[in-house]
Amino acid sequence: MHWMEFTLAVIDKITWPGIVLIALLILHKPLQALLPSTQSVKYKDFELNFSQQLEKISEQASTDLPPLPPIDKLTLTKNAQFLPNQSILQAWVKVDKSAEQLLLKHLPNIHIHQEQRYKFIGQSLLSHHLITNKQAKLFNELRQLRNKVAHAPDYEVNTVLALQYIDLCFALIEAFETHSSIKSVAG
Repeated sequence: MHWMEFTLAVIDKITWPGIVLIALLILHKPLQALLPSTQSVKYKDFELNFSQQLEKISEQASTDLPPLPPIDKLTLTKNAQFLPNQSILQAWVKVDKSAEQLLLKHLPNIHIHQEQRYKFIGQSLLSHHLITNKQAKLFNELRQLRNKVAHAPDYEVNTVLALQYIDLCFALIEAFETHSSIKSVAG
């Protein structure tokens, strides 16, 4: 085999892998953006469906593992030092549950719309005089900050802001619980 034939043979063998490699290098950022939203992967006879696997694992875990203990303020405060965004989301879950309990306690037949759920709960609490205007404003502002943390790309808060957020959340939860117990005693 002459050196020219050898060179052409090598070029022939590495052309397609080289093109694929170059395409991956060029498209690596868009591919990285798509990867988290990937539901399934299929190649020839191999298929992997992430959502079905996750459902199966979750179902098995729910029967095999004890339920997680509720997260308290101290735990959230400790977590805020390392995961401030996650702590904000967890604190909001507690506000949401408390607000929902208050609303359902006084309006048991109300249907809570899942579309714009938080906005609906806040407006319903205010319109039925279950919270004050200041509490409604705080609820709305906490909701908006939660939405930024949850949905805005690259939105990061620092530990100090997370701790302030957690304090405000628990103050609002206490106000909901106080209002609920006052109404129960008065009613």
